[in-house]
Amino acid sequence: MGKRIYLLLIVVSAVSFLGIAVREKVPGYMDADYYYATGLRIATIKSWEEPFLWNYLSGLDTLPHPAFTYWMPIAGVITAIGIKISGLNNFWGARIGFIILSCCAVALSAFLSTRFTRKGWAALLTGLIAICSGFYFAYLPTTDTFAVYMFLGSVFILLLGKLQNDANKLSATRKSVSRNRDQNSTGFFLSPLWTYGSLGVVSGLMYLTRADGIIWLAMASGGIIMQARFASKYIKITWRKAGVYNYLLPMAITFGVFLVVISPWIIRNLNHFGSIFAPGLSRAMWLSNYDQLFVYPASGITFQSWLDPGLAEILKVRGWALGMNLLTTFAVQGTIFLLPFILMGIWVNRKDWRVIIGVSGWLAVLILMTGVFPFQGARGGFFHAGAGFQPLFWALIPSGLEVITSWAAKIRTWESKRAITLFSIALIGLSILVTTIITWQRLNGGTNSLAAWGERELSYLEVEAYLKSSGADPEDIVMANNPPGYYAMNNRPAIVIPDGDLNTTLDAARKFDAQYLILDEGYPSGLADVYLNPGDYPGIVFLDTRREIQIYSLEP
Repeated sequence: MGKRIYLLLIVVSAVSFLGIAVREKVPGYMDADYYYATGLRIATIKSWEEPFLWNYLSGLDTLPHPAFTYWMPIAGVITAIGIKISGLNNFWGARIGFIILSCCAVALSAFLSTRFTRKGWAALLTGLIAICSGFYFAYLPTTDTFAVYMFLGSVFILLLGKLQNDANKLSATRKSVSRNRDQNSTGFFLSPLWTYGSLGVVSGLMYLTRADGIIWLAMASGGIIMQARFASKYIKITWRKAGVYNYLLPMAITFGVFLVVISPWIIRNLNHFGSIFAPGLSRAMWLSNYDQLFVYPASGITFQSWLDPGLAEILKVRGWALGMNLLTTFAVQGTIFLLPFILMGIWVNRKDWRVIIGVSGWLAVLILMTGVFPFQGARGGFFHAGAGFQPLFWALIPSGLEVITSWAAKIRTWESKRAITLFSIALIGLSILVTTIITWQRLNGGTNSLAAWGERELSYLEVEAYLKSSGADPEDIVMANNPPGYYAMNNRPAIVIPDGDLNTTLDAARKFDAQYLILDEGYPSGLADVYLNPGDYPGIVFLDTRREIQIYSLEP
């Protein structure tokens, strides 16, 4: 029965994700456009350069320039692999890998649940909830980091379980370990060496997926420390040997493998930028408001400029970010009605290393996305980073459900097994309903703040048709709110419209020799008059309107 459950979940998840993929004709938003565009270039022309620029934080001032100066590369690499293997140089080829990883994340989440509640219904419940994942569902099949993080996160938690199980064997047997004990298959090491190496691999891949993935390396260290401290009660060797074999060497293996995995990225950054970090990350810490992410030039973003608003404003911003991130926890990660079961599952398993380290890592991400990167965190960073913890949270739902239904059964004199069945059906039904509503809204829009899926990218096709009919050269550069999206749709170089007024826009245009300005409803506040009252202004000439997008020619 066990294997059939996982097979069923893989089939259902594949059908579900392919079904939503049919509706998503394009990547859908700038992050996904970026990975699609870079992956397409890697696969088709073997180029790790990008002829577009979506922020000015890196200080780069030419097109093309090295790719991934702000975001990390793994999602782009997976995009390229899908295109290369499938032979489809389009969005379908690009997202094959993400659909496969999404299905694997569902199966691994289901398997992880059986490590907490060793019952088949737990795997089925967890797997179906992982498929009907609320806000995440529409984003899993597209070219973004969600599926990658969920897959790697589930593998990581399973490896933590391996560390705990190996340590527990000592407690169960109560046998001392001596230097010459032949029957100890791992020698002085508490787990097989591949376990520590695998933690390094997964941590490295998570870092290459998102910069906050470095937290998972710290979580791996936490697992090794907990294993060493636990086992020290049962291993009768000197503290020096115990420290070496239980802590230092396992840690060295994990860190060493981590460095090997990320070394190509470090070497690349050193060669291009003279730093182990991409240049766009350093200034991102000192933003005073979200729009500064697009400020030009970025040289004015410094630690001093961050201090200028004053302590009260700095704390106010982080209070706002905390509120937004907790709302994400409640509505996205807990899907509102699942949160009580997740919290109860955490409480029931509060002594489990996977829960201790997983919740600690989640808190570290919350602090990072609130205190260090409040604007990025509140505007999607915490949503993205939290995906790595979702398999653990989903896997804890059955544990919480058992306790809650047990309490309810005592109060209402219910039969416990029947209550679990009814509650499970109710949770799955609610998950399907909520996921359907959220996904329908995401695909079709319907509110002023939420456009239909890919609407802006598809609008760029009409804009490009107009430019070509007007005699624009293929190498002419446009300024747009979503440069990766414009390039992905039209293969035309593009730079982002900077935050500021028309003079700021013209300064950036001259620096990059841009010829056209494409203004949609996401215009900077300094260009409100230019968008709302189209016409000729100093330095720009109004050309036409396409689907509520104003098209301007930029004077040299």
